[in-house]
Order: sequence, then C-alpha cells, then structure tokens
Amino acid sequence: MFSKRQGSQLLAGLCMTAVSLFSISCSKDKDPVDNGPGNGNGKSKFVFVVYTDGSGGEAGRYIVPIDDPTKGTLSTTGIGVETEAYSFIRQNNRLFGIVYAAQGPTTPYKLDATGKLVQAAASINTEFTGIYGAVNKDAYVGGSVNRSKESAVATLYRFDAVGNKVAGRNTVDLAKITGTDEMAVWTGLSQVGNKVYIPYYCTPGVSGENTKYVDSTWIAVFSYPELAFQKVIRDGRTGFIGNWFGMQGVQQIEDGDVYAWSTAGPSGPLKSTKPSAIIRIKKDTEVFDQSYFFDIEAATGTKLARGEYIGDGKFLMTLYATTETGGVSGGRVKLAIVDVLKKTVTNVSGVPEHAQMSYNMKVYVEADKKTAYYVMKEDSGKLYLYVIDVATATGKQGLYFQGISDVTSITKLDY
Repeated sequence: MFSKRQGSQLLAGLCMTAVSLFSISCSKDKDPVDNGPGNGNGKSKFVFVVYTDGSGGEAGRYIVPIDDPTKGTLSTTGIGVETEAYSFIRQNNRLFGIVYAAQGPTTPYKLDATGKLVQAAASINTEFTGIYGAVNKDAYVGGSVNRSKESAVATLYRFDAVGNKVAGRNTVDLAKITGTDEMAVWTGLSQVGNKVYIPYYCTPGVSGENTKYVDSTWIAVFSYPELAFQKVIRDGRTGFIGNWFGMQGVQQIEDGDVYAWSTAGPSGPLKSTKPSAIIRIKKDTEVFDQSYFFDIEAATGTKLARGEYIGDGKFLMTLYATTETGGVSGGRVKLAIVDVLKKTVTNVSGVPEHAQMSYNMKVYVEADKKTAYYVMKEDSGKLYLYVIDVATATGKQGLYFQGISDVTSITKLDY
C-alpha cells in the first residue's frame, strides 16, 4: 500500500502523464445494473469516494456511505473509511478499490448488517490496472497499461468478485492487434454478450511521436472467460472511441444492439477531421452498422464529451459548450439526455453550464431508470450532487460536499 504522500505523488504523476500524451477525458467507477446480494435487510446506501481538501486536517481519500443524496451535506467526519485505492468498480454488491501501482492491490468493501462500511475480505494483488469493466454478476476484467513499442505486452485478468481472487490471465501484444505499424492504447472495457469489447486508439509507442491514425474507430474483441484476442472492428466515419481511464464509450442496450460514441478528438495530436458522432453495432454482428450514424456535431453544433447509460436507449451525456474541448479535464460542458433510438438531444434544465471535472462523469442511475445522480463542481468551486429527472430532463441541486476537493466515484450498496 502507498502512503498518503506517495498516493498524492502517484496521482500527480498519472495526471501529468495523461495530459502529455493526449487530450481526452477519463473514471474510476463503473456500475453493473445488478445490485447483487445484500444482507437481507432490504436497505441500501449511496457510497461516494472523495478527496478531502485538507481543511479539517491532512488531505486524504475516503469512502463515505450516506442514506439520502438528494439533500443535506456530506463530510468524512466520523463516517469515512480511508483508502489508498485509486480506481473503484462495483460488482456482487461490493465496491472493489484498486491501487494504481505495479501489483494493483485490490480491496473489497461492503456494508455490514447495520449499514456501516467495512472491508469485505483480504486485499489481493492483481495488475497495474488501467482499464476495467464488470462482466456478468460475479466478475470483472481489468487490463494493465503499456505505451512503449519496445515493451508492448499488456495483461488482461479476470477477477472473481465472489471468491475474491484472480481467476485467469492472458497476455496481449498491443503492437500486433492494430494491423498497422503502431500499437494500441486501450481506452475502456465493456461486456457485449459473451465477449469483451476494448476500444482503443493508436500510438507509435515512441516518445515525442504522434499517431498518423486519427480518423478511425477501433474496437478489439476478446473471448470470455479466456480473454483471447479475436479480431478488430473498425469504422472510418468518426474518431476513436472512449477516453483513457474513462471506462466509457461502448454500451450494449436492452435490445442487444451496441452503441459507441466518439468526441472525434480534442485539440492536439489526437484531433480528428471527422465529426463527433454515435455509431452502432447490431445485435449478434461484429461490424459497424453502415445504416446508422448519429452526427452529434450536425445536430447540436458541438462535440460530445462523455456519456453514461440510463436505459431504454437514453444516455446522460455532456456536450462541450464552446469550441474548446478538454482533456482529462477542462472545457466547459452542458448536460443532456441523448436518445440513440430517436436520435434526439435534450438539454437538461436546472443544471448550469460548468467546467468539466477530471476523468469521467460521476453518475449513478436508479434501477427504475427514472432518476440519475450527477456530481459537478460549480463555478464557485463548491461540489454538489444534482438529481436528474429523466422523463422531464430537469435537474435540481442535492447533496453538498463539505471539505471535499473531488468526488471520484458514486455507487449504491445493499445491506
């Protein structure tokens, strides 16, 4: 485990590395629809991962449960559990905290029968995890990080979220899957049917050199549970999918179709000449559907920033409010509900235009798909949770985060 100071240094180094490599957005949390087994009480609490701002003492990273996110104030005083983990994924009604380090120590947390957050089992070493996503109701898959052509081998691993152990591994040569003279940089991981889809962009893998391939979309397809590379799905109508460390960009919806979305590159070496758009892979196929193309730039006059799935073909997405597009953070955005079936974009009223926070959107969607929760920092510098009514596309200010400099994850656990 890292100390607080080492964790802060690692985070700073991570952000500088990401910014120097490209300008795209990134998340630490991905929630499967299933809530998993509880303790039989039929109760639940929201769980946030927050960074304190140091106003109450030494700054730190905490996991904090709370009953009602629609009002009141959240602080870490007396209720937060300190953690060294950087990434967080929910599976089997556990919150797995993954340390961004060489062995990726992973610790599961749960709510006990009284609703108190406790460690659920022993910490397990995994990998230096840069991508991850839930699979079925009992596992998640993570992948290590590599950007050097001299050492282009990465590892995918399958984590058994019930048995709390690494259940399988497979190595992948990132220089061989692209079919080009460049290597792949993974930008996310999603389950699609009985396979794993990993979107990526290309890089020469040499310091100071930029990719030649900015006007294509790529998804690498892997078998599950073997995690063996099978093929690449490519399209040339928009840019690459996803954001490094953002864990978003590909989503299979209820009818089995898969939707993918692209910012089409921010400013800098990854900027695409193609429009920001949403594209589709039809159920039981492994090719992009050429009959479907939702040109977001043509429809709205701006680019997509990020997105998280609500349900029934609707996504909660951020759109850039100006021509400035951010990287891992930066750029001003506005919130919208995007219906990929009807090809509509509806701005969410009641939520002000705001600066994009670091990495991915911090979103949780209720199981009934009627309410979504969205964390944002207002121009005043204060952090709030906004409660979004999906049917009316309206939002209102909810929970205030006191003494908190950042909120990196939001989920819900049963107890």
